[in-house]
Amino acid sequence: MQKPVVLPEDYYLTNFQKLLGFVEKQYADLLSCRETDFLNGFWLLEEDARKLYVRLAGRKGPMFRSDKLSYPEITSIELAVNQLVGAGFMQVNPPLDMVALSDLMTKSELLLCFPDSLGPYRRERKQALVNRLVDSGNACPDLPFITLQPQYQEELRTLLFLFFGNLRQDLTEFVLQDLGLTRFENYPLKFRLFNGREELKQGLSLSQLWQEVACENNQLDLDELQALAAKLPPSSDFIHPVFKRRHARLANAIARDLERQGALREAIACFQQSYLPPSRERQARIMAKLNDTAGAIALCEEIQASPASSLELAFAYRFSRILKREKRRRQSVRFDELALELNDNGQRVEFQVQEYFSNRGWQVFYVENALINGLVGLWFWDIIFADREGAFFQPFQSAPSDLMTPDFYQSSKDLIDQRLSDMSDSYLLGTLLATFNEKQGISNRLVHWPALSPELITLAVSLIPVDQLRAMFQRLIFDIAHNRTGFPDLILFDPENSRYQWLEVKGPGDKLQENQKLWLVFFQENGIPAEVVYVRWI
Repeated sequence: MQKPVVLPEDYYLTNFQKLLGFVEKQYADLLSCRETDFLNGFWLLEEDARKLYVRLAGRKGPMFRSDKLSYPEITSIELAVNQLVGAGFMQVNPPLDMVALSDLMTKSELLLCFPDSLGPYRRERKQALVNRLVDSGNACPDLPFITLQPQYQEELRTLLFLFFGNLRQDLTEFVLQDLGLTRFENYPLKFRLFNGREELKQGLSLSQLWQEVACENNQLDLDELQALAAKLPPSSDFIHPVFKRRHARLANAIARDLERQGALREAIACFQQSYLPPSRERQARIMAKLNDTAGAIALCEEIQASPASSLELAFAYRFSRILKREKRRRQSVRFDELALELNDNGQRVEFQVQEYFSNRGWQVFYVENALINGLVGLWFWDIIFADREGAFFQPFQSAPSDLMTPDFYQSSKDLIDQRLSDMSDSYLLGTLLATFNEKQGISNRLVHWPALSPELITLAVSLIPVDQLRAMFQRLIFDIAHNRTGFPDLILFDPENSRYQWLEVKGPGDKLQENQKLWLVFFQENGIPAEVVYVRWI
């Protein structure tokens, strides 16, 4: 059993200083005066003061009680506080309102501090007491403890954003890596994400809006969504491809929620700010709801002329036929089907079908999208992590920034085509197993390590004809964003008879999704064995 990793007591300071050093090296010319002052001042602080600042900056604040601070690795918290205050990195006893005060005190402490105002209501919850204090207009009393507020919070957020390129990641990434829980490929970092202060401002603004849209457990009402839509900059403001994509995804997210709230015309206006699917599909559907049939048909024809993906194209053909009230022709493509009657044991239906076929001699794996995605991630590993301009800009990326865009295939087309032509039974299996062993555990957007094993890789390569694997690899790598999902749930292997089979499992009332249909059609066209299993409980 591997021994647990013990981090050094100053791990957080070491990681923070790595981050600052990276930002100074990559972006010194983009920093504001305040950000430069922060960096210069931080390096002049004594080690204990730096430790305390990083400790507090990484905690939920913005204010802290001095009597609650306990960091054994800091020799004297009092001396550290004094130096931080003298250097402008800490404010002592900043002005407090009742809400900020309540964040620092327990319910019992509030009752002791405001006996006259809160005594009669001592049985109420803390939040109710806080509301009473806010309504009372009471002034903040003298406190029996000192409050501390770290400074440079805005500057610190910008420096973190310069390092990660987003507001989603933070210093936890360093800790997870130090503990061995995450690993990243050692790709070169020759390029930077931001080439000017304006790009930095645009990127930060988009990320702040994303936080408002994607905030967990926060269902935005219509007024809030409309306010967010009003703050969304026009798409014409963005030139950098990374920020154009982020802007388009954000527009889609806001528009989706507006549509759900019934603000259909506003949703269309917001979808029009995005060039990424499902923008045009949603616009066409909304136009139809608004009885703008001509507009919806015109948009479907536009999609058919220049589709963003096979999924979008399939929608346009199907929906335009519905809008034109064309008679539905008999489905020319029928998928192989199997009806199963099973006793429901409470497990997922996929597991029950897996057990059913295992009992009949098959080796069955519940892989869904993980098998072919994973094999593609392994086969094209060096191409995915190749040194390309704009692909990598910070050390915690599980993929190049353009992996989910057409730019990835276009920029690597010659290498990808050559790698596809190099596929042969023996070379393919040896390379996949070697890469699996060498890279196991390293983050790769296409590889879900728990779903892969040497056994599964060997069975897949041994029993799936190489021409069929090549066809699947080619379709996936050409358009990863839209083709990485929709694979059947189960894959079955019968080594004795040299055969294999894909199974898409559907429980009672479940139907095939469009991306699943597209893969099943592709399987038929390429002679890949697949069935749809419809389960009925008995």
